[in-house]
Amino acid sequence: MSDLNTLAPDNRDLSMFPGEYGLPFLGKTVEFVKDTLAMCNKHYEKYGPVSRLDMVKNQRVLMCLGPEFNEATLFDPKGNFSVAGGYASSLGGLYPDGMLTRDDAKHKRTRRASQPAFKNDALKTYVDMLIPIQERRIQDLPINEEFIFYDNIQKTLMDVAARVFIGLDELSPEAKKLGHLFSEINEGLITPLPYDLPFLQFRKSLKAREELRQFFIENIPKRRGSNGLDMFTRYCNAKDEDGEYLDDIDIDGHIAFLLFAAFDTTTSALTNILYYLGKNPEWQDKVRNEIFSVTNEMPTFEDLAEMNLTEYVFQETLRFYPSVMVLNRRTTRDVNVAGYDIPANTVVMISPPFTHRMEQWWDDPYTFDPMRFSPERAEHKRHGFSYVPFGGGAHKCIGMHFAMMNAKLYLFRLLKNYKINLRSDYDPAFQHVHLPRPVDGLPITLTRI
Repeated sequence: MSDLNTLAPDNRDLSMFPGEYGLPFLGKTVEFVKDTLAMCNKHYEKYGPVSRLDMVKNQRVLMCLGPEFNEATLFDPKGNFSVAGGYASSLGGLYPDGMLTRDDAKHKRTRRASQPAFKNDALKTYVDMLIPIQERRIQDLPINEEFIFYDNIQKTLMDVAARVFIGLDELSPEAKKLGHLFSEINEGLITPLPYDLPFLQFRKSLKAREELRQFFIENIPKRRGSNGLDMFTRYCNAKDEDGEYLDDIDIDGHIAFLLFAAFDTTTSALTNILYYLGKNPEWQDKVRNEIFSVTNEMPTFEDLAEMNLTEYVFQETLRFYPSVMVLNRRTTRDVNVAGYDIPANTVVMISPPFTHRMEQWWDDPYTFDPMRFSPERAEHKRHGFSYVPFGGGAHKCIGMHFAMMNAKLYLFRLLKNYKINLRSDYDPAFQHVHLPRPVDGLPITLTRI
């Protein structure tokens, strides 16, 4: 396989597949951003599981829908699909050295060195860091007064990122500056004009990414040999199988991408969880009762593992709205999947939430029903790749257990003290890109228990 610097040109001849390329220059990008799921449904109903389309920059893409394609692209033991190639024109522009934009030996080396930062021993230390941050932020929430939850949880999780990921005092000027840089970078991921030209957002994002890179590069020597428990310090001290430290570019690339992957995705997940708990008060009561069954004032790592109903709610929310609505890969050679011959160097797009709503695999898929994840029903195990909110295979999200732990801790403290109330008949539109959430940011009102 190739990295971003040595990729052959994309295959642009998709004429053998049904579909529609869309508008000149923009392709189907506007439709994709407006409602990703509606676009997937439209293509599936009109053209079947495989169809062609264009995206911004005139990139041609083959949309492949269903668990068979999820399995082929994500599990991929023969290396038929490149992750780096799939994201070269999107994430690769701002995160070219992140773990998600690497294949083969480069990816394997970085991932193996990263794993200790996500083992149980490490996760237990993060609990102690998370609790005071979440406690302070939750105590400051407005009571009996409507506020936008997304904006609030975004600030909370930025504090978490500063402390847990980078090892900074989350109230320090340095942390605030990095938070601003990070937000500026992410604006470049959703711009319709991803070009390095004056006055465009993408140029501002590239400049912010360079400033963030300089921070990491300057601090790597200071962190090596220290005993900090934050993820950045752990990466600075991580060694590969040959006993060598990771290269600076590896650390910078992965920590920068990890900030995006863990911070933004959990912001989306918690916002959507509160939406579903507000719309389904009976489930809010079930989760709260589970929380009250925990004897410790604040849950231990072991307590969190026993919060099964809370976990089912987390899983069901990500069934509807996984934090990444589409995943990209690129074929490395001619390959046949489910009877379709896909040429080499073809960018392939799969959609987890489309698969998560397929009636072939899920009972009453448009109903919020967390118990479908219970051992007795286990609908998510009917096909190994019908439920893929964290991807799969070698590139499966390394931080998924941290994300669930972070969400459980927050819900524990919030629901133990407050009831979540939504406006009567609240039915918001959802944005899908780059992270799914109610367009209005979820206005809620908290009342004390």
